[in-house]
Order: sequence, then structure tokens, then C-alpha cells
Amino acid sequence: MAASLIQELKRRNVFRVAAVYVIASWLLIQIGDVMFPALRLPEWTTSMLVAFLLLGFPISIILAWAYEVTPDGIKRTEDVGPGESITHATGQKINAAIIAVLSVAVILLVGKISLDTDTAPAPDSSIPEKSIAVLPFTNRSADEENAEFFAAGVHDELLTLLSKLGDLKVISRTSVERLDANLSIPEIGTLLKVATVLEGQVQRAGDRLRINVQLINASEEDHLWATTYDRELTASNVFDVQSSIARTIANELHVQLSSSDDSLLSAVPTNNTAALQLYMLGRQHHNRSSWESLKQAQAYFSQAAELDPQYVQAWTAIAAVSNRLFGSGAVNLQEFTEVAEPAITRALELNNKFPEAHAQLASLRWRSGDLEAAEVSFRRALDIGPNDTASLFAYGNYLRTVNRPREAIPVLEQALEADPLSPLILFELGKSVMYIGYPEKNLEYSNKILEIDPSSVYGYTGALQANTWMGKFDQGWYWNLRSIASDPDDFENWAYLGLWSDMLGDVELADRYLGHALIIGPTAPAVLKCQVQVLMTRGLHEDALAVALSALDADLEDRWFSNQTFLRQVRDDALQTGNFGTARAWYVDRYPELQGNTPDITINNVQAAADLALLMQHAGEPEKASILIDTAFAWYRKTQPPGVHGFLLNIVDVHLLALNGEKTAALTSLREAIDGGWKYDWPMHMSNVNLDSISDEPEFKSIVAKLETDMATQLEAVYDYPDMGEFDLRTARSD
Repeated sequence: MAASLIQELKRRNVFRVAAVYVIASWLLIQIGDVMFPALRLPEWTTSMLVAFLLLGFPISIILAWAYEVTPDGIKRTEDVGPGESITHATGQKINAAIIAVLSVAVILLVGKISLDTDTAPAPDSSIPEKSIAVLPFTNRSADEENAEFFAAGVHDELLTLLSKLGDLKVISRTSVERLDANLSIPEIGTLLKVATVLEGQVQRAGDRLRINVQLINASEEDHLWATTYDRELTASNVFDVQSSIARTIANELHVQLSSSDDSLLSAVPTNNTAALQLYMLGRQHHNRSSWESLKQAQAYFSQAAELDPQYVQAWTAIAAVSNRLFGSGAVNLQEFTEVAEPAITRALELNNKFPEAHAQLASLRWRSGDLEAAEVSFRRALDIGPNDTASLFAYGNYLRTVNRPREAIPVLEQALEADPLSPLILFELGKSVMYIGYPEKNLEYSNKILEIDPSSVYGYTGALQANTWMGKFDQGWYWNLRSIASDPDDFENWAYLGLWSDMLGDVELADRYLGHALIIGPTAPAVLKCQVQVLMTRGLHEDALAVALSALDADLEDRWFSNQTFLRQVRDDALQTGNFGTARAWYVDRYPELQGNTPDITINNVQAAADLALLMQHAGEPEKASILIDTAFAWYRKTQPPGVHGFLLNIVDVHLLALNGEKTAALTSLREAIDGGWKYDWPMHMSNVNLDSISDEPEFKSIVAKLETDMATQLEAVYDYPDMGEFDLRTARSD
């Protein structure tokens, strides 16, 4: 019975119909899978097609059994006589149809496989295989004093060690510390562009130390390695654990270790456990960056070096923190040099191949004015540690500061690769792009800093500088106030907000801010510079001259071009009294490089060169004045991007052109500066007698009127800000 049924199914071509139906259905599904999305059909259409085809299958089987194709058309099978049946011929046609449909299916299948292979997403080539982010170690210690600092110190030291190994890419501390705690491992890997992530825990109890670590594949989130270290708490054991972790990571990531890497991993920077812990404490305070924390860090580093005079890292850190204090204005050049020079000398005596020590030597030479020697030391630091983030940042900062911002940008971008969430690197990079004429780009970098850390003073300062460069003092005022709130002891912020308040036209507000700056920083050159500018623009020239002479007599450092402001008062007095000798003597003392037939022009003295040239013209030295003007203008055209006017050089090109009698060119350049957004310290620069040859021109007067109107508008915007707390002095406060 079963055999006869099968034979009848074959005779009626039921199996052939089923086969062609299945193949044709698969072909239709594949075509729909490709075409439906292209036709923007909803996703349910593919499911509906499959459902219809499934429903059609039993129907096709039933029809194949119940009906037969004959020369006279389709008839019910029981109505076809034995002599009329042509099922054999029909079967041959169905076979041909099966072959045809199969051929089309094979072609489609091969094409789809090829297409899928071609369009399959390739692995992210921007993520190096030999790359790692070491997440901040969790402190599992009991509530001991400085336990958190110790865990952070172990993490910091391991990061430093890993960053020096072979071609391993290691994300810097500042970036991993900025990560959102809710991010998954794959999200961290994508954000930081690393292949692996290391997690760790530190537990310290008395004289025992336990460190748990696990290495994780960032893309697949599976564990590559994990272990626990239980040791006695000694300095040598801490370094031994760090070395063991580093070697294992290098092995897992196939990092080829050189002989110098092996030496580095075997090194024990200090055997003094107390010195190590003090150094770790210093590092954490250094990372906080406020004046108070930097000074505390310096004390810890000094104690560590005293306990172990062979501790190279401690000596280098003493210089590094002193450099940061000098850069922020907390100490002067002499104070910086007195601390940094012996510390760097000692560090290099102990280890002449320590890149951070060479970078600090470079910074010391740069701050002392020996740029050629600074360049040599920076190069030496990067030869030893080409990927050392601290050295890259220091060199980029140097290049930007000495008016080489285009060279600074790629150096800082390289540093950013290892530390993509570093507010300090983003801040420096933002300033560099601003100095070549893109302040709006600096604002983008500042916004990124504030996304990473909404309380970052670098974000505040970057936004402040960008808005100031673009002449938006009302928006800059807001960010300056935020900066004051973050560090109330920074007298420079108070002084500049006082200066800008005066420039906008609110005398009382200016006096409040500047008055407080003079209380907390009475001898600071930047504060006295702002005081002189305010007195000068108010027409109090004798008072301005007295402050300027007092500052010059005190031999204060040149902070934010303070000397050129002080000397301008002396020069203007000489132009009024004819006492050129005294003024010339001051210029010789402060700017000896501008004297003679081959003046050396730099970003730090070009405005002083213009002011001195006018003095020379009146003092009977017209030839020297011409040489100075021509040399300064040639330097300006060679080094400054066309049309860029900011708060570094302001409108010194206009001054030089006016002094040279090129009135039309001077007015054209002035108009370009104003149209480009320049307004920084405009009362001081526009009232400079260097511009006397164009000051009576209608266009010049029109520009001044436009500036005054704009300042009034911006002042109204400042008044519209809501109250922002105790440092908002727009009204006299009783609290």
C-alpha cells in the first residue's frame, strides 16, 4: 500500500512540484531580503512573505495531487483517462524548471555571499592590538589615613611603567580617571580606542598588601588573565608586583621587550617605603592642580627626596611642581629657578636617561630665556621616551609659547592619543589652534573639557580666552567669574575681571575686582599692569606713571607683557617732558635685544619695539627707529597668519604701519582686525600715540565709536546675568 502511494505521488509529479516550490520560495525570500529594504518597505513585509509561502506549500501539494496538466488543459486527476495522461512529459518540464530555478538560486547565493564578504565591517584598524587602558584601582583598604592616595599611587606608578614599554599604547591617568563609572568595558574600549582594559583592587592592612588585577579583552569583554598578589608592604614588593603585572600584560599583548625594557622592569626606584608613600601622596596632590595642592605636593616630594636622596622620580617631581607653580603665577622666576635647578641637576646625576628629567631641564632653560638649549633638551627627552606624554605636552606647550603654534599642534595631538580625555592637553591644543586664527575651535576644545569635567578650570579658562579673542567680553566675563570661584586666591583672575569691567564702562565694578586683586596680590606684575591700564584709560597719567616706575624699580618679572605696559608710561612721560635719557635707559635695561643695528624681534618684545621706535624718532635717532620698525614688521609678516589679531599681539601691525607713515595700510589693517572680532584692551592700544598719524582720520573715529557702542551693549548683557554667588561683585555685597 505504501509503495503504491509513493509510486502514485511520483507519477503525479507531487515530489517535483514540492521541490520546485521550496527552491522558488527560498529564491523569493532572498530577493525580498535584498529588495524590501531598498524599497523602504516595513520590516514586517519579509515576515509576511515567509508566512504566505509556508501557507502556499500544502496548497501546492494538494493541487499537484488533485489536478493534472493535459493537452486539453488542467483537469481533475480522476477525470483523466489512461490514454490522455502526459505526467511523464510534464515531469520533464518540471525537472527543467527545477534546474533553471536552482541555477538562479546558486547564482544569487554566490553573489550574496560575495557581497556580504565585501561589505562585512572590517575590524577597527584605528584600535591597535597592543593597547591598554588601566582603570583607576579600587581601594579596598580599611579606613586608614591616605588609603585612597595609596591605591591611586599604585595605579599611577603602574601606568607610568607600562607607558615606557616597547610599542605598547597606554592611555594616560587623566583620561581613565575621567571615565563615566557607568560605561561598559566595550564602551571604554571604543571611546579610548584600546584593545584591552585592566581592572584592579588594592587592599592595605598594616604591613600586608594585596593587589587583585584582571586583564579584559575590550571588544569581547572576556578575561585574558587574572591574579592576586599577597605581599608584605615594602617599597621593593610594590615595584616587584608592578613589574610582574607589566611583564604579564606585555606577554599577553605580544609586546616585544627590549633589553632597556627589561632593565626598566627590574629597576627599584626606592627601597624606602616611607619615601614611596610620600611620593605617591605628592603625585595625587600634584594632579589636583590648585595653588594650595601644588604647594602641598612640593612638600611631599621634598620629604621623599630627603628620606631617599637617590630617588630620581622625587627630584624630578620637585622640579615639575615648581614649573607648574611658576606657570600659574604662584611663584616668580627666581623662586622657580632656586627650587628647580638643583632638583634637576640631582636627578640627571642619578639617571641621565630619565626623559622627564630632561623635559624639566628643557623647561628650566626655556623659562630662563635660553631657547636653543631648551630645544636640545626637549629633543633629548623625546629621543629617550618618544611616547612620553609629559615630555610631549611640555614640548608642545613650549612651541606654542615661543610662537610656533603650527609645530605645537601635531606634538600635542600625539600626546592626546595617549591621553584623549586630558583637560590640560586639550586646553593647550585649543590655545595653539587659536593662535593660528581659530578661536572658535578653541571654544570647541573648551566645551569638550567641560563635558569631561564640568568643574575644570581649564575649561573655564579656555572658554574665557576664546571669547576674549573674539571680542565677546560679556561671555568671557561669565567664565572669568567661574575661574575666580574655582580658585579665589588667583589674584590675576580678579585683576583681569577688574580691567575688563572698566573697559566695558562700569567703573565701580572695576574698582571692586581690581581692589581685591591688589589686596591679595599687591606686588604681582600682572595685577599692577592691570592697575596701570585702568589709571591710564581714566586719564590719571601721573598715578599710572608712579605705579609703573615702582614696578620697574622692584625689578618684577615680565608677566603677560607687563614690562611693555610699564615702559609705555615712562615713554609717554618722556615724550611730554623731553627727558628721553631716562626712558631710553629703561628700554636698554629691559629690552637689550632691541638695541643696535640688528634687533632681535620676538613675540615678547614686538609691541615694545613699536613703542621704542617712536621714542627713538623723538630722541633724534630716526635711522635706528626705521631699522627697528622694518625689522619688527618683517618679523610680523613672517610669523603671523594673515588677518589674525588676538590678545597676544593685538594690533601691533597697525602701530608699525602708522609709525612708518603708511596711513592707508594702517587703517585697512585696523578695519580687518575689528571686523575679525579684535577688541582686547582696545582703549590702551587705540590711545597709543603710535597711532597719532591716523587718529584724526574719520574712519579711525568711526571705529572708536563702534567699539564704544559695542562695549555698552556687552555691559548690558553682563547686567542681565543672574546672581552667581559670593564672587559676583556687580553690586556692593554685605555678605
